[in-house]
Amino acid sequence: MAALTAPRNTWYERTRMGDTLRVPMSAGATIYQGGMVCVNADGYAVPAADAADYKMVGVACEDPQHAARSTYDNSAGGDGDMFVVVRCAGRFRFKYESPVLGAAIDQNMMMAWAHVQDDQTLSVHPWDSANDILAGYVVRLPGETLQFDPRADMDADEIEIELLGQPFWWEPDDVTTTTAEATTTTTAPQ
Repeated sequence: MAALTAPRNTWYERTRMGDTLRVPMSAGATIYQGGMVCVNADGYAVPAADAADYKMVGVACEDPQHAARSTYDNSAGGDGDMFVVVRCAGRFRFKYESPVLGAAIDQNMMMAWAHVQDDQTLSVHPWDSANDILAGYVVRLPGETLQFDPRADMDADEIEIELLGQPFWWEPDDVTTTTAEATTTTTAPQ
C-alpha cells in the first residue's frame, strides 16, 4: 500500500472523551485527515511511516476551528508553523499488509501489536517493518481491514510504562559519567 495523497475516510469508534491533541507540524509536512500521525525525533508531527526515531501519536482528524480543512499542508512552513489535530484514542480501521512475509490475516493475530508501514497501512509482524513503530493492538479482524487501539494521550507530568516492548530512551546521545573511582558509559538501546 502506498502512503496517502488525499484525505481518507477512516472508520472510527470513540472510546472516551477528550481524546484529541493539537500537535505542531514538521517543516514541509503534509498530513491528510484519516491518516496516522507520528512525531519525528524533534517532536514535530509527520505522516506516519516506518522511519527511524518516529513515535506514533494517533490519527489526523477534523480541526473544529477549520471544519472545511481535510488536509494539513505545512509544505511551505517551518517547524511548528502549523498544528494538526490528532485523535489519540479510539478504534480505527486501516489496511493490513505483510510486505516481507506475505502473511494473510488470521485469527491468531487477535491482540497482536500493530506496526506502522505508512500513514494508512499496518502490519503485525515486527520483521515486516524496519523500525517497529507501534500503533496499537488488534481488537478485531474484519476482512482485510485491521482495527486497533492507539496509545492514549497523557498529561505532561505522567509517564506510562509497560514491561513489554521497546522502551523510549530520552537521552539523545551516549552519556559518560566520570568519578574519581570509575568511568561509566551508558549507551542508548538500539
